[in-house]
Amino acid sequence: MNLTESLKIGLREITLHKMRSILTMLGVIFGVAAVIGTAAIGSGARDELQRQLAQLGTNTVRVRSIELKGKEESDARRLSPYGLTRDDLGAIELLLPTLLAAAPLKTVEAPVQSQSRTLPFSVYGTNDDLPYISGYAVEEGRFLSPLDVSESAQVVVIGADVRRAAFPLEEALGQRLLIGGQYYTVIGVMAARGQSGGTVIDVGDVDRSVYIPINSAIRRLGTGDPRADKLDEIALKVATEEELGESAALVRRMLFRRHNNVGDFNILVPEELIRQQQKSKDIFSQVLIFVAAISLLVGGIGIMNIMLATVAQRTREIGIRRALGATRRDILFQFLVESLIISLTGGVIGIGIGYAIAFGIGRYADWPIIVPIASVITSTSIAAAVGLLFGLYPSVKAASLDPIEALRAE
Repeated sequence: MNLTESLKIGLREITLHKMRSILTMLGVIFGVAAVIGTAAIGSGARDELQRQLAQLGTNTVRVRSIELKGKEESDARRLSPYGLTRDDLGAIELLLPTLLAAAPLKTVEAPVQSQSRTLPFSVYGTNDDLPYISGYAVEEGRFLSPLDVSESAQVVVIGADVRRAAFPLEEALGQRLLIGGQYYTVIGVMAARGQSGGTVIDVGDVDRSVYIPINSAIRRLGTGDPRADKLDEIALKVATEEELGESAALVRRMLFRRHNNVGDFNILVPEELIRQQQKSKDIFSQVLIFVAAISLLVGGIGIMNIMLATVAQRTREIGIRRALGATRRDILFQFLVESLIISLTGGVIGIGIGYAIAFGIGRYADWPIIVPIASVITSTSIAAAVGLLFGLYPSVKAASLDPIEALRAE
């Protein structure tokens, strides 16, 4: 008996007992679907975390000002120069040996207007180092320069969404925006980043941001704070990834000394946070893979049970085929092929369901989904292995039947 004949007989048996075959496949279907879904979500998560790291900048440390409340705030104002200041930035630049660049960030509570329309965008005061630290790119014109900062120039760099809203049909460079009642000339447009979701820490959306020189933000657009040089954040870039932990610890000690041990700031190392998040996601993926393995094991046991029942049901057929010249090898091969067809069919259906589940979750959670080809190949191979492994014993039992005893079976 050749392979073609075995396949025809196997397919005929499966189609004759559709419901039984489907129930037999369920374990394999769920197991393979879980493998595909887990692999797709895990790969998408890794890609998303890499995207977030690119947005946050590599080898960066973020120092954030913390708003204290009640007694903590009054104690902080009594003991220290409450909040981050440009003096803190100067001390870090002077004393941190691994520092490559530092950028202040000050949120400016000022309306952005274009052609008498108020636009819902955020204004930040910063310096020329921000693109280098955060990995931002300028699409048109240039970013802020040291001269712009030192002279408190009335110039502005805008994000891609700001440009589309303010100057949809004209060249943005050279145009003016009214910010806090003062006109600023557009000197640059940032390249679109297309943020699809939040990062492990909030760094704002560059596409919806407006950047002006930090001195302009402090001198020209005072927010009413008695400490006009107060900063919301200091972004730092160090030389290598290995120096991140040590640099963050040194900055923490330095600022605690300067603030008389008042914890009115927080230090974040994005790469460490991302690694922790990835570790948690990997553990979750491993749990799902374990569940998928159990489903495949249950599916394999189901295949074995059904194949054993099939052997008992078809004992007389086996005896007739042996009497007509079929060898034990032919019978063994026939039942193995049938088991393989059931498991592979379940595997193919499971791959389709896994794709659907992964993309459904991705769409619902606004999360990128990537289905690795390796996971499809692995799932198919596992399905085939389940069919062969758990179909072997029933096949051997069928091949071992005595032809005369089999013919006597009712």
